Order: sequence, then structure tokens, then C-alpha cells
Amino acid sequence: MTLSVEEFGSELFGQMNLDHQGRYYVAFSGGVDSTVLLHLMSQLRDQHGFDLVALHVSHNLQAESKAWAEHCGRVCELLKVPLRQTSLNLTSSDEATARDARYQWFREQVEYRSVIMTAHHQQDRAETFLFNLMRGAGSTGLSSLRASRPFFGAKLVRPLLKFSQADIVNYAHQHDLHWIEDPSNQDQRYSRNEIRHQILPVLQTFRPDAIQSIARAAANLEQENGLLREIAICDLVDVREHPIHPLDQSHALCVDDMGHLTPGRQANVLRFWLQSLKLHSPSRRLLARLLLAISEPPAGTAVLQERGRQFRFYKGYMYVMAATTARQTFSTVSWQNLEQPLALFENKLMIGSTDKLRELVLSHKKSRLRLAAKPEVSNPKALQGHSLNLRKWMQDIGVPPWRRQALPLLTMSDAGNDVVIAPVDQQFHSDWVSVDTPY
Repeated sequence: MTLSVEEFGSELFGQMNLDHQGRYYVAFSGGVDSTVLLHLMSQLRDQHGFDLVALHVSHNLQAESKAWAEHCGRVCELLKVPLRQTSLNLTSSDEATARDARYQWFREQVEYRSVIMTAHHQQDRAETFLFNLMRGAGSTGLSSLRASRPFFGAKLVRPLLKFSQADIVNYAHQHDLHWIEDPSNQDQRYSRNEIRHQILPVLQTFRPDAIQSIARAAANLEQENGLLREIAICDLVDVREHPIHPLDQSHALCVDDMGHLTPGRQANVLRFWLQSLKLHSPSRRLLARLLLAISEPPAGTAVLQERGRQFRFYKGYMYVMAATTARQTFSTVSWQNLEQPLALFENKLMIGSTDKLRELVLSHKKSRLRLAAKPEVSNPKALQGHSLNLRKWMQDIGVPPWRRQALPLLTMSDAGNDVVIAPVDQQFHSDWVSVDTPY
């Protein structure tokens, strides 16, 4: 496919269905690929009048970083494209650290519903496919260099994926463009460079169109993976969820609602749900253990851990939260003015009184209303007057074991006893308090 402004515009506004009047950002390193992308976008901007901004990141991993930033400034000035740039001080020189820092800065620059573009091309897609294939990745990993994906309220697109590197270089020469050469692209200590310089040439001797075929396979997998996401969304419609909990920052999914699904569809739902929470996809080993836990629920104290996250199961729900040894606590709060809502957990939970609670307090004017965790409740009593075994009571109403020491309880101090009225929790309906999660 020959790269031209017309062909590129057809890809952008036709196949990718982008807006002629949108706001566009180009990740601009100064290399040949991003130089060509910026030039193409500047030509289309002149035709359609959309907003265009270049974004340049100096990673300061090469001695030439400052000169490269200056070069990018000159190119943008020539093309009349506004340039935003930043200089990073990285703690590590590995590719992943640099990429994460770069994309974090991109995230801070883009607006809602704008589009950010990167200049990945056909060979990049083939290299990514092979790199992830050697890691044993599934369809998600093998199609990870997607043509388009959400990006924190914006959209990240890669409009050059259908074009070869030769197409891009030819375009650069035809338009007399100037670019920089990053010497790290020749350093075969990096896995991607080894694939580029050692593996792909061997594959091309076996099959000259190896790069195009591998990139096409990745594109096919992207389409199939999109179908898997659609199936997961449909399956999740009938699966109950609990929103993030302010006490332990956990999310919960009702795995009991997934019993009718095949193991393959259960695995698809779990992967999609975790990815929707911005969490890593589980390893094959962890996924197998999670699926086993769905069919054979473990004890409520059992914990599965991976990559700084822990998974717990209780009463038909799977909970995922940060893996931490820090003990959860709750500081006692007095509730004196029932006309005013009470803010808990740094305003993450707002509680209000009901008519029933106000009537109870009016009938016990000498009592003191407060919220306290289990260790701070002395001589617990039920409203009916009998002693209350808090541990058994919390177990009976379904409080997960790891929350029982810190979950706030609505109590009323009366004659040296704490009358336990209700748990204060977004997951338990109560006639005594209204609970709202404003975040």
C-alpha cells in the first residue's frame, strides 16, 4: 500500500471513522515514523482545519536528548504545529519504565474526547506479536498493539498500522523530511531490537511477506478479541457487582451468578472484569485457581495473591483488593446532630438518619449515638435487650471476615451497654440509616 495524504486521510476518516473537526495530538519523538505521521496530519489539518498539537518527551536516556528536543521544535515550527514537551528524570532505563512515564504525561495532556496518535506501523505490530508470542500470551496479548483503544476519556489510535516501514521511509524521502536516528534502535540487548534484526530477517527468507502476514494475523486476533469483549459484556449484564468499598478499597463480583456459564466464558468474564478495573490480566495459573474457587468455594479466610493484588471469596462473591498486611481500623465517631449527614472514610461514605432512627433517639434522650468498630463496643446488646455475640452476628448478616474488626457499627450507649443497631455499610440495606457513595 502506497502511503500518501489521500490514502492516509481515507484510513483516518473512513476506516477509523474519526472526526474531520476533532482535536488531535501526535506523539512526536523526531524519528522517521512520527515525523511522517506529523507531516501527514499537518497536511490534513490544512485541508480540514482541525486542532493539532505535537507532544514530545525527552527521556534523557541518551546524550543527544536535548538536541533531539531542539530538532522537534524546529520541525514543529516549520509545519506550524504547536509543540508541548517535557523532560523526564527516570529512575530506570528499561523500556517499560520509560513507556509508562511517557504515557502518564500523555494522559495529563489530552482532553476528553480528543485523539492521541502514535506512529506504530506494520513492522511494529509484527514485532509486538512475536515478542508476546514468545511470552506465551493469549489473544489479548497477541493483539495488544490495537488500531484504536480508549485512553482515559480520550482515544489512542495508530493510523499507520496498515503501512510498512518502507512506505513510511519512501514518503519521508519524497517530501524531503528530516528526522533523527536513535542509536538505541540498534542495541540488540533490547528484545524488540533482537526480533527486528535477527528473527524477522530469517522469517523473511522463508516467506518474503512474513511481516505483512504476521501483522494481518494480529489484526485478525484484534477483531476476534473485540468479539470476546462483547461476549463478556453480555455475560456481565446478569452478574451482580459491588462498587469499590471505602474500608478496604475492594471490588466484588458475584461469581455465584456465573455458575451457568462454561469455564471458558467464566474465564473471559474474569479477564474482562479485571481489565475494566485497570488491573493486570491474571496469569494462567491464577486464572485456573480462580475458576476452581468458583466451582468449589474456599474458606472465607483463604487468600490468593498475584502482582500486588489479593483475591478472596465469601458468600458467593469474589473480592479483589490491594495485597497489604496493614490492619484496617476505624476511629469512633459521635453522631450528635441527626439532621446533618455524617461523612466517613474521607468523605467516601455519607450516611444520613431515617425517621425510624430519629424516633429511637427521641425515646432514649439520655443515650449517646455513635459509630464504633467491634473492638470499641463494650457489653454489646441487641435492641431487644439480650446480649449480642458480635462475631456470630456479623457472620450471620454476611460481613466478610477481614472487615469485621473495622466495620463501623451504629450503636447507642445506654446504662453502660452498647446497643448495636445496625452495621454502617454500603452493601447492607438498613431501616436506620441511608448510605451514599458520592465518589
